[in-house]
This record gives sequence, structure tokens and C-alpha cells, in this order.
Amino acid sequence: MTLLEEVIAYLGGLDLDLGPVYSTKMPAAPDRCMAVARYGGSESLLADNYDQVRLQFRCRGPAADVRVAERDAELIYDALNGLEGITLPGGTWLSLMVGLNAGPVYIGQDANGRDEYTVNFRASVSRTASHRENP
Repeated sequence: MTLLEEVIAYLGGLDLDLGPVYSTKMPAAPDRCMAVARYGGSESLLADNYDQVRLQFRCRGPAADVRVAERDAELIYDALNGLEGITLPGGTWLSLMVGLNAGPVYIGQDANGRDEYTVNFRASVSRTASHRENP
């Protein structure tokens, strides 16, 4: 299971009122959806087997109501900012997840006039067995 698959599965277990959540990119439809993607982070911490990964959640809503995308982004921010000390569904140990902005950021509209917001996080994760067994 990839890290993105684990994060998406974790979100699915939170019972949030979100549209479909996709890995890396959003399809043309539906109007309301979200994509979770990885992007460049700092170098790995080899001494303790942790990686400092960056995750971006891009939320899109219907053109008729900008509040939908903003609300979805706020739900993600509230659910994940400060999350610490959990094992994700695929076994990755999440030490800490921190929002890199003070909440959602409006990034404009897509080609179909649908509003989008992003939420960015830094996450300290370990995929080694020692961290999974002894968090």
C-alpha cells in the first residue's frame, strides 16, 4: 500500500462529509472531489528512519458554490493538523502531521469555473518495522 493510499484510507475511516478522494490527480468529473498528492520535502532522517514528506490536498467544488470546496478543505485541515502518534492503515507510523499554512488556500478556478482550495502538510513518517511495533 502506498503512502497516498494509506492517507486516503485513513480519511475514509473518519466519516467526513467529503466527495470522492483520488490519488495524485482529479478526473474531469465529478465537480466535487479531492486529490491527495506528494511533493518535495526535506531530506530523510537516516539516523532514525523517518521521512519528512509533504502532502497536498486539492479540493474542488461545483461552480455554483465556492463554499463547498472551502468547507471540504477546512474539514481536511481540522482533521489532520496536529495528528500524531498513529499507525496508518497500511502500517506506516505517522509521528506528526502539521499544516504548512494557517488553513486552506484559495488557488482559483479550473477551466470549467469550479473553485479550488489546497491544504498542505508536512508529515513525519516511518515505514520501518521497528517503528510500527514500538511506536
